[in-house]
Amino acid sequence: MSTSFRLRYLLGLIPTAQKIDQAWTELFGMRNELHLIETSKELARYEELKHIVESSEFQTKKRMIISLNFSGSSENQLLTELSRLEKSKPIKNYFKFKESSDYQRINNVLASSDLVRYLELKKIIEVPEFFRRKRMVESLRYKGSPEYVKRQEYNSLEKSTPLKRYNATLVSDQYRLFLDLQATGKEMINDPAYKKDPKVKNYHQFLNSRSFKNLKDVEKIGLPARLEKLKQQIGEQSFLEQEIYLQNPNRYETSPDYPEFSEFTRLSKDSEIQFYLKCIHSSIYTNYRTIEKSKELVRLKDMRLQTEDQAFKLHEAFLKNKKRYETTPEFKLEAEFSELGKSKIITTYHQLKKRPELAFFEHWEVMLDENFSHHQLNDTLWEPENYWGSRMAGYSFSQADELQAYKGMKNIEIKNQVLSIITKAEKSEGKVWVPSVGLIPRNFDYSSGHLNTGNGFSFIEGAVEAKVKFSAEGGLTSAFSLTGSQPFPQIDVFRSGPNRVGLGIIDQPEKNGAKKLVQIKGLNFSNFHIFRLEYFGKLLVWKINNQEVHREHIPTNIGELFLNFTGSLHQPLNGGSLPHHFEIDWVRCLRRK
Repeated sequence: MSTSFRLRYLLGLIPTAQKIDQAWTELFGMRNELHLIETSKELARYEELKHIVESSEFQTKKRMIISLNFSGSSENQLLTELSRLEKSKPIKNYFKFKESSDYQRINNVLASSDLVRYLELKKIIEVPEFFRRKRMVESLRYKGSPEYVKRQEYNSLEKSTPLKRYNATLVSDQYRLFLDLQATGKEMINDPAYKKDPKVKNYHQFLNSRSFKNLKDVEKIGLPARLEKLKQQIGEQSFLEQEIYLQNPNRYETSPDYPEFSEFTRLSKDSEIQFYLKCIHSSIYTNYRTIEKSKELVRLKDMRLQTEDQAFKLHEAFLKNKKRYETTPEFKLEAEFSELGKSKIITTYHQLKKRPELAFFEHWEVMLDENFSHHQLNDTLWEPENYWGSRMAGYSFSQADELQAYKGMKNIEIKNQVLSIITKAEKSEGKVWVPSVGLIPRNFDYSSGHLNTGNGFSFIEGAVEAKVKFSAEGGLTSAFSLTGSQPFPQIDVFRSGPNRVGLGIIDQPEKNGAKKLVQIKGLNFSNFHIFRLEYFGKLLVWKINNQEVHREHIPTNIGELFLNFTGSLHQPLNGGSLPHHFEIDWVRCLRRK
C-alpha cells in the first residue's frame, strides 16, 4: 500500500494538505452558512409554508377552489329561487300594493280612531236584537194602536147623540123635578088623587119621554162611565207621551239605539271608511293579507337578507371570478412560498443540502479542534511535558538514547497560529532514564519540547489527525503518538526518520519496537502533511492527506487514549540543521455519531 501511495503521491494524485485544509474550511463554511440559513426567519417561514402548501389538506382545498362554479352553487340556487319568488304574481302584487298610495292610506285608516269606533258600532248594530228593536220601532203606527183606538172611542163617545142627550137630560129642569118628586113624593106618583097634579103629570110625561128612555139606555150600556174612564186614561201623562211618540214619524230618533245608529251611519258615509271597506274586500288587499302571513314572504325576506349581505355578495363575485384562486389567502401563501423558493437564501439552502460533503456532519462529531488561534498555549488542554515523566517524577526526563533535555515552554512557541516544538543546539541540564539505574542527572548539548493532553483530553474511539511540517533527517525525530493508561503499547500516528516517516504500534521499545513501524518514503518534507489515524474497535487505519497508507489490528483494547507530540534527537547534528521547528498547524479529533 505504501508503494501505491508513493507512486500516486509522486504523480500529484494525492491532494495537498492545503487543498484538504481549503476543503475543510469550505466544508465548515458551508456548514456555518447552512446553520445560519437553518436558523433564519426566511427558512422557518419557507418550511412553514412548505408544510402548509404541500399538505394534502391545502392541495385538496386548492383543487376545490379552482373547481368551484357559480352554476349549481348554493348561491346560484338561492338567487334563482329569489328571482322566481320575486316574479310570482302574488308577490309582485303584494309589493305593488305596498308601494302604492292606497297602502299608506289604508294604514292611516287602520290607525284612526274613527275606524276603531266604526268597528265597535258595527259589532253592536249587527247584533240581530239591535235590528229587531229598530224594525219594531220603525213599524209602530199610531193608527190602530191602543192609544189611537181609545182616542177614537173617546172622541166618538164625546160626539155621540145619545150621550149628548143624556148629558142634556141630566142638566134639564124636567129631570131635576123628576128626581125631586121621585125622592119626596113617591105617594103622589101612583095616587089617583094626584093624577092631575102638574108635578105628577110632568113626572109621568118625563118617565114616558124619549129623553128618559135615552137616559136609561145610555146608563144601561155604561156609556157615561166608559167616557169618564176613557177621559181619565187619555188624560194620563204616559198615554199622552205614548200617543205623541206614536204620532211622531221620527220616533226612532228618540230611541236609545239611535245615537249609536246615527253615529254608525255617519261613519259609514265617511270617505276613508268607505275606502277601507272597499279596499279590504278588494283582491289586491286580500292578496296582500295572504302574502303578509305566508311562508313565501318569510322565505323571500330571509333570502333578500342573505343575498344582500356583503359576505354573500363577495362570495358570489368570488364564484363568478374565473381567476378566483388568485384572490385567496391560499394563493398568497403559495405565491409567497414560490417567491421564497426563488430567493437566494433558499436556493443556497437547497444547493447546500445537496452537497454530499455535508454528510460528514451526519456521521462525525468534532471532539477536539485545536488551531492555536491564541498567542499562548491552552494549559487546560496541553501540558508542555512528557506525561509519564511528569506523572512519575514530577518533570520530564529523556530516554537513554536521546541527546536532548526537555525544557517545557522554553522550546515551544506559537506564531501565526502555528505551534512549533523547537529542537535547539544548546547546553542543557536534565535527567535521563536508565532502566538498570533509574533517573540520573545529565548535561545535554541539545534541548527540545514535548506536549501531551493526558490531563486535558482523551478519547476511546474515533479519528485523530494533525497538520504538521518537519525535517526528516537522520537522528532528528518528530513524533505524534497516542498512549493510554500505560506507556505502552504506544500508537505512532507518525514518527519521522531519515527521509521517511514510520507509523504503527510500538509494544516494547526496548526490543527495537520502533523498527517494526511501517515506513513511508517519498514525501516532500518542505510541505505540510496531514497525518490521520482512525481507530474503531481493534482496527487502526493510517492516512496521509486522506489517503490510506496502512492498517492493522491492535491485539488488546487500550482504553482511553491521549495525544503526545515530541521532538527528540538521537545523534549529533551539525549546526545548519538546528534549530529545527516541528510545526503543528492544527490538531483534530473526531468521533462517529
